[in-house]
Amino acid sequence: MAIHFFRWLRGSKSSEPIEVTCRELFDAAQEYQIRELSFWVCVNMVANALGRCEFRTFRDGEEIKEKEYYLWNVSPNTNQNSSAFLHKLVAQLYLRNEALIVDALPRGELQSLVVADDWQQPEQWPSRQNEYRNVVVGDYTYQYPMYENNVLHLKLNHTDMRPIINGLYQSYYRMVSAAMKSYAWDKGQHWKVHVSQMAKGNDDWAEQFQAMISAQVKPFLESDGAILPEFDGYAYEKVGGQSTGDTRDIRAMIEDIFDFTARAFLIPSVLVNGTVEGTADANTRFLTNCIDPLADQLQEEINRKRYKYEDWEKGSFLRVDTSSIIHFDLFANAANVEKLVGSGAYTINDVRRAANQAIINEPWANEHFMTLNISTMGEATRSLSTQEGETT
Repeated sequence: MAIHFFRWLRGSKSSEPIEVTCRELFDAAQEYQIRELSFWVCVNMVANALGRCEFRTFRDGEEIKEKEYYLWNVSPNTNQNSSAFLHKLVAQLYLRNEALIVDALPRGELQSLVVADDWQQPEQWPSRQNEYRNVVVGDYTYQYPMYENNVLHLKLNHTDMRPIINGLYQSYYRMVSAAMKSYAWDKGQHWKVHVSQMAKGNDDWAEQFQAMISAQVKPFLESDGAILPEFDGYAYEKVGGQSTGDTRDIRAMIEDIFDFTARAFLIPSVLVNGTVEGTADANTRFLTNCIDPLADQLQEEINRKRYKYEDWEKGSFLRVDTSSIIHFDLFANAANVEKLVGSGAYTINDVRRAANQAIINEPWANEHFMTLNISTMGEATRSLSTQEGETT
């Protein structure tokens, strides 16, 4: 039969129908399920991490929380909160290797940002702005073009890696499929039937033999409790002993698929397969190699499109803060908190913000403190000299 089967599954842009058998369709569906599961586990991991980031806004070097802050951290548009918005952004980025954020209809004094579902690729001109036409958001298609300075365009990789990953999926799934078939054969019941020449004497022997297999032998093998009659000239012999195989080999192969999917996302494999050992180091590598570059690209695109150069030069910009991604246990890190505040490097509100706690609206909470017994060598020398002078 001819079908249009998941063009994304084959990594092909062709819309020509292909001839497949039912067995090929079943195998392809199984491969698609494993591929989808591994893909969306990684996408959700990246989206959840980016959703925990705080989009901090600054004006003239001072941090503020006004319309732009509300837009990115609370409500980008009428129908989505910031978490849902960022999940769709990350999904589009990994599905298409690029994503487009456009201005929707304004909500009174607030702007409205949405992630486009589709658009016509613009012609690349070095001397003029890119022009995006037929931009689709949901069921709505914008009838007017959008220009580069009015959209946020993110690109994941210079070259789309999806066809390469799809080839790895198809090659590796053949081994998974072979392991599944081998396991099913090992766990099944296999018998040989010895038939004497006397039993084969009848002209309609073949037909009678098939009827006997269907009516008596097959129900016997499939039943929890049954009786198999023995006939003259027929002897049954079981092939093979008790299987020693288990599903761990199959599971290991499927975990390998998750591993190289995570590698394509630059996610340490221990975070995907649930291994506890080495998680702390893996989280650091996840943030450094996967989340920080993505946050930097989004931050740069926002600053160059939504802030003018004159404003940026004066200290007006947006920063994507990734420090809140990892869970922070305030009580478990009490000693470290004391050192951070006591060294004068951070204020009390800096620490509370990092711990996802409400800041204290008091002047002293924004001041820098230093433990008295920590000082420079010069100050220590002057203090000792002063004490000696007072003694004498």
